[in-house]
Amino acid sequence: MSDRMLKTFLYLNEQALADYVSGLEGGMRGPVSKRSLVTGSVDGGVDAKVMKAGGSRGKEDEESLTITDTPQARFNRFLGLVNEDPEGVGWLEVMDPDTDLASVNVGMTVNVEAEIYVPDAINALSQAGDLSAMVETMETLLPMAETLGLDTAGLPSAAERKAMGGFASLQSLTGGKTVMVGELMDSDWRVAGQLSSEHLRADIEGLATVVGKVSAKWPKGKWKPVLALPGTSFIPREQRRQMERQKPDPGQEDNFLEGPALMLDVLAIYR
Repeated sequence: MSDRMLKTFLYLNEQALADYVSGLEGGMRGPVSKRSLVTGSVDGGVDAKVMKAGGSRGKEDEESLTITDTPQARFNRFLGLVNEDPEGVGWLEVMDPDTDLASVNVGMTVNVEAEIYVPDAINALSQAGDLSAMVETMETLLPMAETLGLDTAGLPSAAERKAMGGFASLQSLTGGKTVMVGELMDSDWRVAGQLSSEHLRADIEGLATVVGKVSAKWPKGKWKPVLALPGTSFIPREQRRQMERQKPDPGQEDNFLEGPALMLDVLAIYR
């Protein structure tokens, strides 16, 4: 994709982008004002029976234009800067995943096209808030319903409501974050990354371009649970290490990420 081609951002970490660009340019850009002065002449004359006089006078028009450094413009400039010296800044535009990613190192920044989805385990956590509200509503209304003699036989028991509430409390572990996984075309390689809701602009699922800095890499045959991926904060550290040593039980493979894979600090996702 051309650096200047129109992009629709599904996710963009504007603070990270500003940091990257300021590092490459040696500072931050502010608004730029452009002024232009247009000069010309206006002819004039007075016709009379006896006398005709003619002349001209100067005319000046000034135009002022203020240009703000928008995130979209800053991202296009970022792409131009990294492509000037890709090796020097550790930039890799992935064209052949099997060849290009075999030698990628932690700290490099990759630009790769992938089919993106959110794992089921992460989706379940994101829906826990709705479950929590439902449990709270039941706890409020059930005593009233029993007092009025209404039939509550079909509703969850106290033990079941407690279990539902415990699952709903897991939502607090996400801290407004989610995880995306990207499958690369015609390759076993996959990429993953934790996303902050504040930087999400649209639904990320589907084919898109991902730009991110490599924070971890693991080989084929090694599995990592999506709730315990490197750099995520869904699970306490000790429990995360224990989960990373396990392989998925049959039927649970979709909640794990098998290598070869990269974990990214995602800068942008766009089409």
